[in-house]
Amino acid sequence: MLYRNGVRLTYDTRTNMALFRSFSASDYVAAQCLRRRIMYHHMEIFKKVDVIVTPTTGMTAPKIPPSALKDGETDMQVTGYLMRFIIAANLLGLPAISIPVGYDKQGLPIGLQLIGRPWGEASMLRLATAVEELCAKSKKRPVSFFDVLKPN
Repeated sequence: MLYRNGVRLTYDTRTNMALFRSFSASDYVAAQCLRRRIMYHHMEIFKKVDVIVTPTTGMTAPKIPPSALKDGETDMQVTGYLMRFIIAANLLGLPAISIPVGYDKQGLPIGLQLIGRPWGEASMLRLATAVEELCAKSKKRPVSFFDVLKPN
């Protein structure tokens, strides 16, 4: 098991680190050119709309096998489905927020993602607050819940 600063690295982290080490400087420059093109297309969209609305994930949450709780789990297909809608905002540095809006038939949460123009964080927070208030009646606390804002 690999460690960094005394912390054991998960299989996911080790896989990603190995992958990223394989990129060259020219790969980085090519990726930045692609990023610039994608940003151009998003700015064209923002000429017509104020916000881009997507599901937060491309599927509801999969069951987590007990073994994954200890060592992590790498399932690139599932990861791709889960991350397909959040990649653009992360890649481009656009303000985005996910709001819980309901539950599927199995009781798993469904999120709505709002993506805004560059430097549009205040607008995104106002819109997210409004959406959250509209969906407040459907909120329920999960069986396992930890409030990170509440002191111990």
